[in-house]
Amino acid sequence: MIAYVKGVVAYKDTKQIIVDVNGIGYAVDIPPKTGGELPLVGEPVTFYTHYYQNRENDITLYGFTSRDALKVFEMALTVKGVGPTLAQNIVAKLTPPQFQRAVHQGDTTTLMRVPRLGKENAQLIIMKLKKQIGKVKFENEVELSRAGAVDTQVVKILVNLGASELDAEQAVEKAQKVLGEAAQRENLVKQALSYIRN
Repeated sequence: MIAYVKGVVAYKDTKQIIVDVNGIGYAVDIPPKTGGELPLVGEPVTFYTHYYQNRENDITLYGFTSRDALKVFEMALTVKGVGPTLAQNIVAKLTPPQFQRAVHQGDTTTLMRVPRLGKENAQLIIMKLKKQIGKVKFENEVELSRAGAVDTQVVKILVNLGASELDAEQAVEKAQKVLGEAAQRENLVKQALSYIRN
């Protein structure tokens, strides 16, 4: 119904932002921790949105800063037992490539990093989405044939240096894309650290 909202930030907090679109304020619910990454009040912003109406006919507009994040949210909603709050937690905790790989590999451990997502829900997500996850086209393509190719030793080094496991995985994934498959571990550590510090 509403594919995206493009305007100026009028107000924001940790869970919701109001976007001024030509004098009309749209209240958009955002995933946890997204607020700190958004433009300041008065600056332009674009959200890709999902229009949601519950059984009590309450209407909520859920917004995401990328189409990939929106796809993950909408896929998660198709799984029984996953509501908007849990789907938002998935988007906040896992990048679209991490979610895609976890489902493709049947990796419940990665899915269970998401707050309030237990083993039963993780298994249901895998059962429901595993066949279709490889067909989903994300803007940032994932090579599922190489899923799990992130250098785990480099991840461990970064965790020992104080990074969270999730931040370390994301940083190493970026570093490997930049430096290539033949990169030396020492160079991967340096490159990945630059992403974490920024």
